[in-house]
Amino acid sequence: MFQVVIQSALRQMKSRLRLPAPPQAGEGAPDSSKSQDKSSLILILFLIGTILLLAVFSNLA
Repeated sequence: MFQVVIQSALRQMKSRLRLPAPPQAGEGAPDSSKSQDKSSLILILFLIGTILLLAVFSNLA
């Protein structure tokens, strides 16, 4: 199940990495105030936390 979650997150990040269409004539700069999905940030924080917990609790045994 963990692998499925990782694969889904990787697919979503790959789909966001595609370049946007070039702006049409007469349009201004793209609006940078769009809300961004934080799933990749949450995933990275979860992985870092998991590694830290593993390092801490592996020394207790």
